Amino acid sequence: MKTNKILVGIAAISMIFSTSMVVNAEEMVDQESKSDIGFTAPTEGALTLLNVADFDFGSNPISAKDEVYKSKTDTATTVQDIRGTEAGWTVQVAQNGQFKADKKELTNAQITLKTPTISDKSTGSATAKTDVVLNTDGSSATILDAEAGFGNGVTIESFGKDAAVLAVPGETVKVAKQYETTLTWTLLDQPTNS
Repeated sequence: MKTNKILVGIAAISMIFSTSMVVNAEEMVDQESKSDIGFTAPTEGALTLLNVADFDFGSNPISAKDEVYKSKTDTATTVQDIRGTEAGWTVQVAQNGQFKADKKELTNAQITLKTPTISDKSTGSATAKTDVVLNTDGSSATILDAEAGFGNGVTIESFGKDAAVLAVPGETVKVAKQYETTLTWTLLDQPTNS
């Protein structure tokens, strides 16, 4: 009997301590916080030409026929626009006179930028102009145009092999030397939409 009373007592004490206690917790409320970041345009180099294309038409045998020489190497013109304005921009190029070798001109030779493309590595968006003929009088031609709202980031205009050609008439006198000319690339801070 004594054993039963002890067991009943232990069971009663166990029940008292094992009952769950009700806690009055406050109701959970979701809270929001704020995260932000601001950007400012750099004071220098926000809109710039990172590099411009060089065209190599190779070394070719002298010919008395009309010839079209294709560019031999891949090249590119790269624009960086980190102004943060989405204002757009334009790239123009001008040929600074005719090809020359020791003051002898390659008369009536003409560069045409036939099929440039926008590289898929570009983060900016622009329109590459095709079949752009460069005049030897130094006048500028638009070759790349980013309309307002486009062109932010880096835009790469690729000139693959054959994208630029040099037409040389057969009647043009040629000497066995290296001919050269220069091109001036200009970046305007607004689109021309031409």
